Amino acid sequence: MLGKTVLVVDDHAPTRLGYSAFLSECGYRVLQAGHGGEAIVQSCRELPDVVLLDLAMPAVSGIETAEWLRRYAGPARPRIIVVTGCAAGADRERMGDLCDDILEKPCDPHTVEARIRRFAQVTP
Repeated sequence: MLGKTVLVVDDHAPTRLGYSAFLSECGYRVLQAGHGGEAIVQSCRELPDVVLLDLAMPAVSGIETAEWLRRYAGPARPRIIVVTGCAAGADRERMGDLCDDILEKPCDPHTVEARIRRFAQVTP
């Protein structure tokens, strides 16, 4: 096991489950959240190394989640990789200040894992 924890946050269950299964097979400890509020709770409890975050979610959006993580997670704050199909204009600019990377959906799981590995400073 790589010893790094990744929190996968996406309201679309098939996407969340697909990334989670792939990352688990790669050796990561994977947590899941179906919305931003759940992601914040998981982040407080589990202190993930990386958060893979969808932007467009009901209730608490990816932007609000990223803002919270940046403001309140302190020195244990995770790296944030946004994976979204709707990062355009103002949202993309705003996310550039809040996250470490932005990937466009559909995104190959191997590309996602490579970015996570880079940010978690994990070698295969």
